[in-house]
Amino acid sequence: MHFLPEDVFDLCLGRAKKLMGPEKYNSWLSNASFRSFNDGVFTVGLDSEIRANFVTHNYKDHLEELLREVTGDSDVSVVFTHIPETLSLGRVNNSSRHELFSNFLKPSYVFDRFIQGPNNRLAYATAYSVAYEMGQSSTNPLFIYGGVGLGKTHLIQAIAHHIKDNHPDRTFCYISSEEFLTSYVRALMPHKNTAREMENFKDKFRNSHYLIMDDVQFLAGREGTQELFFHLFNDLYLRGRQIILTSDRPPHEIEPLEERLISRFQSGMVVDIKPPMLETRLAILNQKLKDENIQLDKEIVFYLAETVKSNVRQLEGAVNLLAANIRIQHLVLSLENVRSIITEYLGASSRRLNPSSITSTVGEFFGINPNALKGKKRKREILVPRQVSMFLLRDLTNLSLEEIGSFFGRDHSTVLNAIKRVNSMMSDDSFFKRKILDIRESLLG
Repeated sequence: MHFLPEDVFDLCLGRAKKLMGPEKYNSWLSNASFRSFNDGVFTVGLDSEIRANFVTHNYKDHLEELLREVTGDSDVSVVFTHIPETLSLGRVNNSSRHELFSNFLKPSYVFDRFIQGPNNRLAYATAYSVAYEMGQSSTNPLFIYGGVGLGKTHLIQAIAHHIKDNHPDRTFCYISSEEFLTSYVRALMPHKNTAREMENFKDKFRNSHYLIMDDVQFLAGREGTQELFFHLFNDLYLRGRQIILTSDRPPHEIEPLEERLISRFQSGMVVDIKPPMLETRLAILNQKLKDENIQLDKEIVFYLAETVKSNVRQLEGAVNLLAANIRIQHLVLSLENVRSIITEYLGASSRRLNPSSITSTVGEFFGINPNALKGKKRKREILVPRQVSMFLLRDLTNLSLEEIGSFFGRDHSTVLNAIKRVNSMMSDDSFFKRKILDIRESLLG
């Protein structure tokens, strides 16, 4: 095969996003990473056992079809594996440390490679401080929140890299909340010595100088898990150990989450990361293009920075897709064909931002059949998603009030009232506002 397998994988991910749609892709495949290619088998890493199992059962055949189409080899296949995300280290020598950490820390996720801008400077400075000085009351816990692909994981892995390289006497545990839950459930299995298993599970965290947990919002609604985590948190905190958490929203917007946990999360330093501004996006692009040894005209780089603006991961994905096209299809990049590639990567607005696609996405977020939004029922569980759909259609398309009303079988005054109502609810309810922003981000890719 005359290709780099990692390039083929990046190209297939770009096509998969187009076929699946941004919502499903972001939920299941946005964290997928190429691991290896041996004997015709692509091994792909995912960040949790739950995600690996789901993707295997639901998307394996589709991805294999894409891989075969790109490579021209009908025998290639793909397997999905759960990248280890937990590690409690004792005193180990440097060589074994390197081997252990290479399993789950991205080599590029270090402080020196984090592009700073107005959107993330405070988060960077605080993470850097925590890496150098453990357990200071003003920054313990450190709680970093922000949308998908903005750099939260980069920062917390940078902390882990710093500990690994500079503090051989310190240990840390890096874990996602999903993996924390899965490990907790395993420890409770009746066929095991539950008491001993539970103590071993707790010791993974008690013996660490740093507890680093990604996506803590998934603890919401898990009462038993929240109870356990509360006591682990207190134990570590009282012993001066550093706790670092990430989430897609601030502590008070994580629902349902116990008030005592919210209080603990807010007791240290809470910082957010916002989408990068144009200047920051340009810097990120230039670094990524340099890594890939790609030279583009300035007008193309500026086009990319202006067009791909949702998050850092999306920017990196765009460059990976361009690199794959260069290496596999030997494409010479001009502004015209870059525009074509990026339009396909993001999904053409004319196809995605229309009444049907917007109501489908809103229905999926609210757990409502999209067809019900066009009906006559005025129950709150249907009325609110209908109003949100009207609001987003007005915000994201050029449709008039009359045209939006016609789609729902209403007049323009109903649409106008719906827009006012959603604006009012967003002003009064930060959790509701976050949900609308999440839907909007999903629609924009």
